[in-house]
Amino acid sequence: MLKVLLLVVSLLCLLSTGGELAGDNWKASSLQAGDVLSISVFRVEEFSRTVRIEENGVFSYPLCGEIKAAGKTAREIGKELEARLSKQVADPHVDVFVTTWGPRRVYILGEVKSSQSMELPTYGRMTALQAISAAGGFTESADLNNVAVLRRDPENAKVVVRHSIDVSALASRKSGGDDFLLCPEDTLIIPKAPPVFVTGSVGNPLTTYIDSQRPPLCSELVIRAGGMKEGADPGKIVIIRTEDGGKQLTIPASLKILSAGKFENDVRVLPGDYVFVGAAEHIYVLGQVQKPGPLVLAPDKVVTASQAIALSGGFTPVAKESDITLIRDREIRSINLRKLYHSIENMERDIELKNGDILFVRESMW
Repeated sequence: MLKVLLLVVSLLCLLSTGGELAGDNWKASSLQAGDVLSISVFRVEEFSRTVRIEENGVFSYPLCGEIKAAGKTAREIGKELEARLSKQVADPHVDVFVTTWGPRRVYILGEVKSSQSMELPTYGRMTALQAISAAGGFTESADLNNVAVLRRDPENAKVVVRHSIDVSALASRKSGGDDFLLCPEDTLIIPKAPPVFVTGSVGNPLTTYIDSQRPPLCSELVIRAGGMKEGADPGKIVIIRTEDGGKQLTIPASLKILSAGKFENDVRVLPGDYVFVGAAEHIYVLGQVQKPGPLVLAPDKVVTASQAIALSGGFTPVAKESDITLIRDREIRSINLRKLYHSIENMERDIELKNGDILFVRESMW
């Protein structure tokens, strides 16, 4: 009972992890359906035959019945025929030659320059990277981390096993990295990496594909999207990333650090990321100014109350300069900007404004 349980566990691990591949024992010289064999028995001319291996992997031979040939070599078939004929023929010597090899195709689909089918070498091997190279190489949007091979079970053609290959890891090794061997009828699939979305306060919101092996920095993608619009806040950039399990992460990607020359802190964007550039909160100047409305300031720009009024065109002739209302975070206070620049004591009344502040300049009644 314990042996049976261990066998079941081993099989489950093989199918779920893609460990030792079902076709790892396949040899380039292995026979398969469609191959045509020439069989001769020394000094027994009437047993000479030309046979074709049928779709089920077998062929029939006199006095031997059905011979399962698929997966075996010509020499192994000769030895099996000798064993079976020995019951009828004294010390038989059987020679088996392949006169015609059946097709040994693999199929390449997805993000390569030329999706196609190709023949495997008759007496050689072909790796996954070699097949991709023969198909023209990857496209720019190929996802090298999720390449897969679909392979039919040799014992049950209805069962297809998916084997994942991290081609990026294979290609990056100094030597021996390309070790995934293809078998006849394998289907090699190179998926497209998910796009990256850049939106918010940028010049031209875009959807783009990136090189998954050389992911760009957040600042690079913002430049591709036309840069930040006037009023964008470089401190309000976030990257929304979905993990394999579906969990979403929100990654702060403030670009204020670039002004300090700290480029090493620029976040790299991965395929499937959603980059959002937020807008800065405005300062509102209302009432008796020449241009009432919101002030759009440059990033990191600090203004005082008097500067905000100046940017709004200055006071109107009926403005009450000594009683300006400041609304901040649901609190109201009064600011006196009259004769502000007449003395240092007066200038201390000029306070720095914060995003979201509202200045209301009253009308003087006299």
